[in-house]
Amino acid sequence: MHYDGCDTWQAMLTRQDEYEGGGTYFRSLRKTIRLKQGQVLVHPGELYHKGIDITYGVRCLLVCFTDGMDPKILDDSRQEDDDPKYETNVLVCG
Repeated sequence: MHYDGCDTWQAMLTRQDEYEGGGTYFRSLRKTIRLKQGQVLVHPGELYHKGIDITYGVRCLLVCFTDGMDPKILDDSRQEDDDPKYETNVLVCG
């Protein structure tokens, strides 16, 4: 679990049928976000997040870090609130 300190852009390059697992888990949402090929996820660097392990195949992302977005978001989530079951709460963007 980490935060980037700058804004993060992730572009999914791989089709969903080429890998299993994966996604980006956000502690404050208690959800894992999975993208379809061609989709882009942009989030402020202040949000605690982590990559979920790939269990089969290869997932390729194009990741970019930028500075300048200042959404004034405070991530007040705490490590003691983490529960592995939240990582399986998956939202597939469609």
